Amino acid sequence: MSSVYLIVFGLSQFPVGIFLDRFGARKTLAPFLIFAAAGALIYGIAHGFGALVLSRALVGIGFAGSLMAAFKAFATLLPQEKLPVAYSALSLMGGLGGMCATRPVAMAFDTIGWRPVFFLLAAGTLAYSAAIWFAVPKDGPEGGAGGTTLARMLREMLALFADKGFLCASAPAMAGQGVYFAYLFLWIGPWMYDVAAFGEASAGTFMMLAFASAAAGFFMNGVIAEWLEERGLLSWEQFYLISDIFIAVFLAVIAAMNGASAASLWSPVMFFSAMTMISFPIVRRMYAGGEVGRAFALLNFLIFLISFFIQWFIGLLLNLYPVTDGHFSPAGHSVCLYALSLLNFACCAWFAYGMKRGWLHRR
Repeated sequence: MSSVYLIVFGLSQFPVGIFLDRFGARKTLAPFLIFAAAGALIYGIAHGFGALVLSRALVGIGFAGSLMAAFKAFATLLPQEKLPVAYSALSLMGGLGGMCATRPVAMAFDTIGWRPVFFLLAAGTLAYSAAIWFAVPKDGPEGGAGGTTLARMLREMLALFADKGFLCASAPAMAGQGVYFAYLFLWIGPWMYDVAAFGEASAGTFMMLAFASAAAGFFMNGVIAEWLEERGLLSWEQFYLISDIFIAVFLAVIAAMNGASAASLWSPVMFFSAMTMISFPIVRRMYAGGEVGRAFALLNFLIFLISFFIQWFIGLLLNLYPVTDGHFSPAGHSVCLYALSLLNFACCAWFAYGMKRGWLHRR
């Protein structure tokens, strides 16, 4: 049931990207959120597995465009040099939302029950859809995209798969964000129990620190990147490259230490993984105009796709080693981290090569 959300969310990036470039962020996101409101409502009244699956699918469709629509709107309405800070602030809002979805929601469940909570979420989402439609400044399509057929726009979006510049710009984000999603939302817990041999309290503490570091990274990546570029110290692209190099280095160190003493190093891993969000302003600078919505959505799709495969790959490798008393092998965890370190180093090398060849220039 849970996987339905991710599958539908990922596949919805294709129509989201096309609609963003064809109709603009406001006209795309407001109707999409109606699907999310319907999904929350159906979840609240559901009495069977089929209704729950349908609700998850609708929520996945509804929220598929939230982040990309905001990125698109900022790209249209704000000066280009302010985009990293704006995207960082947006990422911080997402982090705060994730925090509200933990203990505060659990307290609401205890107070009024889980069904009323979903009814309130449905009403709030519908109200937010109306606010976007009536309050957000109008943003039309850029670069003549408004006169292009949807079929042609889809072909142009799919053509980005063959664009060396786009793939080059996407590589560190796919690898770095893949580590973030695979570990922070799934495998960091087993690592804490299997490798560090922590109890629930210690594991929870280090996981909380990792989450906090990721939130700090999402907020600070644009601020730091803009500060460095304004002073001529590092370009956005150089900052992006160095962030992914740090991810690879820290993963290798954790793999080599392979014990409780490495637990604190997950915080810098997540911090620098979040730093790779600077990829979106970089892509915006490459695809100014009518392609940017599709470029954003496709990058988002690739991040989710690679994250899924990294999650699956870790499980596949761990299953090659014996499971003892319900714990995966520390040696298996180490091999996984070495493999991901190599992946990130390879993406860094590819990105550096693309920078040298001039693939990242504005289209």
